[in-house]
Amino acid sequence: MKKLAKIMAIVMATVSLAAVAVGFSACGESAGEITKTYIVSESTEGATAGTNYSVYQLHILDNERYELVKTTYTYGYSMNLGTYSIETFGTYTMGSSVDGYTAYTLNRSDRAIVNAYSLAGGFNIYIDTATATYPVELPAETEGEKNMAQSAEDVFDAYGAQMTVYVSDTNNTFSLTDPNA
Repeated sequence: MKKLAKIMAIVMATVSLAAVAVGFSACGESAGEITKTYIVSESTEGATAGTNYSVYQLHILDNERYELVKTTYTYGYSMNLGTYSIETFGTYTMGSSVDGYTAYTLNRSDRAIVNAYSLAGGFNIYIDTATATYPVELPAETEGEKNMAQSAEDVFDAYGAQMTVYVSDTNNTFSLTDPNA
């Protein structure tokens, strides 16, 4: 039951972040109206005796652009170790429907907003590639690491690489891997 409560808290936080994300997308080069929203979640084993819970929201905009919001809650040692929200924006290419799923190729992002904090690690990072002054520090992958981005391209390499997602033709969900493979 506690796990369900945590997942519900993550979903609620994601919905709140989505409202903020829509506001961000309206002020930048990603301006466009949302025509469709898809959601998926995953959990992975964390490196800190816990679990990472992630929720992804994919917004398809009316100007052939996308906004992908990934919110990750890192849980370990019986506490919240950190929360990360990464918004990427770019263009997409829609494929054909195959067995109930349509592939969307999300091209390399042209804007990213990274918002991360850690109660355990003591960092609070906010980066918007549209306004950042470089170098900037990215969230560390391992303890003690200093991960510096020298340009927006480094941020896009870390968070905005091209990827293909598979959108369900019957509901508002998507998959990060090909469900027909």
